Amino acid sequence: MGDILVVVKDDKLAGLLATACRDRGAEAFRALGAAQVLPEIGRPGGRRWAGLILDLGYASQKPLDLVRDFLEADPELKIVALGKNLAVKTLSALMRLGVADFLELPPDPLELSKCLDNFMGRLNPAGQAAPARGSRAETPAPAAAGRPRTIIGRSPALKKVFRLADKVAATDSTVMIHGESGTGKELLARALHLKSPRAAKPLIPVNCGAIPEELLEAELFGHEKGAFTNAVRTRIGRFEMADGGTIFLDEIGDMSPKLQVKLLRVVQEHEIERVGGDRIIPVDIRIITATNVDLVRAVEEGRFREDLFYRLNVIPITMPPLRERLEDVPLLVEHFLARLAATRGSLVTGLTPEVLGRLLAYDWPGNVRELENLVERMVTLADGPLLTEADLPAKLLAATDGRPVPDLDLALAYEAEAPPPAGPEPPASAEEPPESRRPLEFPGPAAQIPEPPVSEVPPEGVDFNALVSAYETRLIVAALEAADGVRNQAAKLLNLNRTTLVEKMRKKGLLGDSLE
Repeated sequence: MGDILVVVKDDKLAGLLATACRDRGAEAFRALGAAQVLPEIGRPGGRRWAGLILDLGYASQKPLDLVRDFLEADPELKIVALGKNLAVKTLSALMRLGVADFLELPPDPLELSKCLDNFMGRLNPAGQAAPARGSRAETPAPAAAGRPRTIIGRSPALKKVFRLADKVAATDSTVMIHGESGTGKELLARALHLKSPRAAKPLIPVNCGAIPEELLEAELFGHEKGAFTNAVRTRIGRFEMADGGTIFLDEIGDMSPKLQVKLLRVVQEHEIERVGGDRIIPVDIRIITATNVDLVRAVEEGRFREDLFYRLNVIPITMPPLRERLEDVPLLVEHFLARLAATRGSLVTGLTPEVLGRLLAYDWPGNVRELENLVERMVTLADGPLLTEADLPAKLLAATDGRPVPDLDLALAYEAEAPPPAGPEPPASAEEPPESRRPLEFPGPAAQIPEPPVSEVPPEGVDFNALVSAYETRLIVAALEAADGVRNQAAKLLNLNRTTLVEKMRKKGLLGDSLE
């Protein structure tokens, strides 16, 4: 992928960017100011960078002049700009110069993650020659971080989505994903792309609601040199970047009527024209769109073209809101905790039953994105290995006071680690243990676990720790297979509490993402 140059003022942000780039397969190198690196970039035989993350306030120059200096030194340099309170006119000019994306400082963590995913997808692989200016770039798909973001869940509502997605993924049918904000529409689009024959080609996402209308046309279709003020070079658009792969148009309902007409031609003919150009350019793309608004009503009110709606809504898929798939909340929490442990070294391994009850009683207006932010906040502020009600924000506590926990008919409760009782152990009882704590019989796979392989210690001795660890791993895997992956059920099979099992799985590298 190549190396990323980071020119930012804040030390903490620089470290965060370095870690985020490394997670996505690229190394980031920090420069203490633009003046330190510009002469090197512009020097014949100087170092070439795959991309630049630039704090526009970290220099005495005006933002436009600073970006121009970098692009004059390396016209093929791809730039993400960071700034604060920039005027719309300045932002428009930056996009026209060729800045790949802009983030307001301080950046929102989710927006930063999404921006970097998109940015990495536009970089040339390491060692690949940069395309000539104005030519069609062969843009790779984003490099996978150690663990790609996936759709987590086993609820009936989500399984219905998975079954439909499996049917259409291998086709080139146009898909429209409906759903509220934060339900994972982009993750579903990514899953459709990765399961399609186009998986080796790029997936190019475009948020039609986040880009100003006057810039979106050039962003989608590209522009020729001199097409408008500040168009100092030819720039290909997102449709050309996605050639051979998939383009994902998010928030399609926010697209202006003028661009809807142009998009209709792309859907029908698979051809585009760059802004300021007169050449027809064929594009081989699959189109996936998403919306969080009622497009049927938008058509009735004349805000969205009826012919375009029916051409985009060939295969409609609706992502269910989190309040309709509460069975997935524990799985999602586990996933977020495991990811924070892997990326930030978090020692939080679970949560108390009281916290889970609150989470299940909440309506989740922000859906999975809200849950992810909440878990990150709680982990950051937590004082121990288990999240407690003291870690919950006051807003959620107030919203769930007095609310009953839904009866999901699933064994989802988290069991907190309890200290051993004080004093001597109670005398053994001839009565059977309660049903809730009685080990269950292992069906199927666990029956095939062999007896411990060592009954007598040989003269040369054994590696006790390795032997015990290997056997423990076999037992955990067999219990998970027998419980169809449901961890609390596997914990019962092993006569462990759930938190202990999850911690053992984490240490053994057995925590995996759930993607049906």
